[in-house]
Amino acid sequence: MRYITNIDTLSALIDRLISENIKLYFFNKDGLLDNIKHQENVISEIKDRLSNLLSEVYVDNNYDYMYELRTYKPEDIVETIEELIHNDITTGEGDRANLKEATSDNPSLHEFKRNHKLIRKANENRAVAKNKLDRQFEDFIDENNNG
Repeated sequence: MRYITNIDTLSALIDRLISENIKLYFFNKDGLLDNIKHQENVISEIKDRLSNLLSEVYVDNNYDYMYELRTYKPEDIVETIEELIHNDITTGEGDRANLKEATSDNPSLHEFKRNHKLIRKANENRAVAKNKLDRQFEDFIDENNNG
């Protein structure tokens, strides 16, 4: 099976798991009880898909995926999943800040631009991290098959 970036690759599922857990955090923080159970179900389904991917790759001894091409190359290379988490949080914070700004009595174009730059950089760094994670995973599987 060939996996597609942003759809069903290891990095896409981990990234989605992070994002959905961030949503759950804010639902809990904001006391949105109706959303919490739904969010827990979404997280459970993602974990199941992640487990299935790992099992399939282990059984097949192959991780074939299509990586994401980007038009923007950030100078800093994301090294770890923790950076992916940080970038997901930054994206969420920027989105929330823009929503707050949009609903304020006197929205600031400067703040919208600042938040947009943060979101853009975080999204580009997420893509770099996800590509790197998929390459590392592919190399790990290849090494275990040939070593």
